[in-house]
Amino acid sequence: MIETFYKSPNNDFLLAKGDTFQLLNEFSFKFDMIFADPPYFLSNGGISLQSGKVVCVDKGNWDKGKAPEEMNEFNMKWLRLCRDKLKDNGTIWISGTYHNIFSVANCLTELGYKILNVITWQKTNPPVNISCRFFTYSTEFIIWARKSKKVAHKYNYELMKHLDDN
Repeated sequence: MIETFYKSPNNDFLLAKGDTFQLLNEFSFKFDMIFADPPYFLSNGGISLQSGKVVCVDKGNWDKGKAPEEMNEFNMKWLRLCRDKLKDNGTIWISGTYHNIFSVANCLTELGYKILNVITWQKTNPPVNISCRFFTYSTEFIIWARKSKKVAHKYNYELMKHLDDN
C-alpha cells in the first residue's frame, strides 16, 4: 500500500514515503518526473554538532557505508527501476553529497540517461567543523537528468524566470 506523505489538492502531485524497490512497483502508470534523495552512505559512527551538543549522525542500516562496488550496484538497481517507471520524456532529480553523487552520475550515464544539469545547493547554515581537519561541508548537489538522450523533456523556461524574479 502506498503511504502518501503529501498529495496536492488537484491530485497532480504526490509525495510518497517508502522503500523505492517496493513502492515504485505499486504504481500502474509512468511518471513525468521523479525526485530522489538516495542514501548518502554516511552512517558510519560519525559525529556532528546539533544545538551545541555532539551527536551521532547515524541514520540507520539503510545509510551504512558500502564498498564502491556495492554503492554502484545499489545505484544501478534503483536507477534502472526509475528508468522503467519514467515516461519517455520524463526527468529525474537526484540530491546527494559527494559521498554518493558521483556514483549516481556514473550510473545515470551507463544506463543511457542524459544529464541536463548539476545544480550546486549551497547551504547557508552548514554544520560546524568540529574536527578542524577539513573545510566546512557546505554544499549538496542535485542532478537533473532525462530518461532519453533523444526525446525532449518538458521545461517551462518562462515560468522559471517568473518564479526566479519573485
